[in-house]
Amino acid sequence: MQRLYIFILHFLIFSNSFSQETNYKQKQLINFQQKLIDDKITASNQIIIFKDDKIVYQNIQNSFKPGDKEINSKTLFPIWSMSKVVTTVGILQLIEKGLININDPVSKYIPSFSNLNCMLLDPENLKISGYGRNEERTYKCKNELKIIHLLSHRSGFATPENFYVDAIRADNLEELMDIISKEPLHYEPGTKYLYGVNQSILGRVAEVVYGKSFDVFLKESLFIPLEMFDTGFYLDKKTKKLLQPVYLKSSNIEGFNEDGITRLGNMMTYNKDSQTPLGAEGLLTTSKDFSNFCEMLLYGGVFNNKQIISSESIKLMTQKFSESYPKEYWGEKYLLGFYKGLSVFVLEDPKKMKLKAPKKIFGWPGLQNTFFWIDPENTLYGIFMSRSMTRGLPFDNILNSVYEIF
Repeated sequence: MQRLYIFILHFLIFSNSFSQETNYKQKQLINFQQKLIDDKITASNQIIIFKDDKIVYQNIQNSFKPGDKEINSKTLFPIWSMSKVVTTVGILQLIEKGLININDPVSKYIPSFSNLNCMLLDPENLKISGYGRNEERTYKCKNELKIIHLLSHRSGFATPENFYVDAIRADNLEELMDIISKEPLHYEPGTKYLYGVNQSILGRVAEVVYGKSFDVFLKESLFIPLEMFDTGFYLDKKTKKLLQPVYLKSSNIEGFNEDGITRLGNMMTYNKDSQTPLGAEGLLTTSKDFSNFCEMLLYGGVFNNKQIISSESIKLMTQKFSESYPKEYWGEKYLLGFYKGLSVFVLEDPKKMKLKAPKKIFGWPGLQNTFFWIDPENTLYGIFMSRSMTRGLPFDNILNSVYEIF
């Protein structure tokens, strides 16, 4: 009996000290979120950490700056390039159903892509020798553009200079694709990684095979099954009030984009009458909705006992298709030690950025300082939400701050 009492006493003391240590470490993560605000990297921001079937950390750190809004469960964030991962999952669904083959030529679905031109290169320094639609500096591409090239960002397409203007002027994705098809590719399809509009092109492919607009396709195929009821491409009078304003910080300006849509710091209208649904960058979502998407990826494509996408497709997403980022694209430190799968980064060598995260975590960031990752080894996912146009978000610090606790 005395031994049992001693055991219980030791257990209670250990549990209390463990709880105090955990609370202290969580306080450190809260302090990290506040430091992002103090250092003018973000305004209000939110972190969600899910581990072992439950949310273990969820904190909103508001800036209370004039012009900012306090984040809540209904706050809408433009997730920009995180949209690419959502689009990729939708396309992989269509591949699973046999409606698309991953090695199909894109011209099978978009006829205007049957006669693409490539840019001429300077063989001495491999720099692009011509930009835009200058026919004298282009030639007919030798390689055929395939679906897999779009999924893996090896199509040769960048983001054309006037892309966002064209996306507003075009009546629909079909018309926008006719415009894009006239842009010369920077490289032969399948030969080199180049970040660009690939998933927006895949949005049109989805429309052709599904028989409905791309926004309806995603709604029916992903958003309804995943209970992402507040996610989409467009705003109305009611939802416009839920949009987080853009925090801007540069050498000569600091402040907030008042309406969060059409003023400085944004290229999207989120207006159904004037914006085509762009699969590469156009989605708006809440942290709650995107948590459901992350949970599905974490559990092998399953959400609420529904198989949204196969585990084999997730394995395909996380295979190596290109090496880590070259320095000339993103700077020396950005995502070193990660390789590129289908619209996701995958951690291959944590030592290169001194990361405490394990190998094989995968995810992607968004332009306005959003970020998510999936950690299958620890049954964990993380989401960072904010809305700012500032210098780069320190993803390595976010990861290390989280893995010090969890």
